[in-house]
Amino acid sequence: MHTFSVRETVDHKPGRPKGTFKVDLHAKWCDCRKFQAFHMPCSHVIVACSSFNHDYQRYIHQVYRSDCVFNVYNTKFEVIQHPSYWILYEGEILCHDETTRRVQKGRPNSTRILTEMDEVERNPRKCGICRETEYSRKNCPLTRQN
Repeated sequence: MHTFSVRETVDHKPGRPKGTFKVDLHAKWCDCRKFQAFHMPCSHVIVACSSFNHDYQRYIHQVYRSDCVFNVYNTKFEVIQHPSYWILYEGEILCHDETTRRVQKGRPNSTRILTEMDEVERNPRKCGICRETEYSRKNCPLTRQN
């Protein structure tokens, strides 16, 4: 027997309703589609296997098994020669663009495209004491008199 119907009794996610899922172990297929997408047994496959004493680990794809992962590192690594033996590179030298670097601190710069609606007429600065526009508070003639 390879086809099972698995009914969920626990609500795992509030947005996803509980349901009944068809599991076909022979075709390596489940209604939730995680079994096909990840090539790993989903919770429905594990429940179907455990109810009939099947070993769920035989449905794990070969790529995810530990012996395959260990074989990746089972090769010899070549020793890197001293830099004085390296061949000189005569190609194009590329540099990174500083403008594409993300600024870490401070207020972010606006990326909004400004239009004529955004143009503001600015009034000239006035002195804080006598309200004249030719000078600032630091150079005010009224403060020099006192």
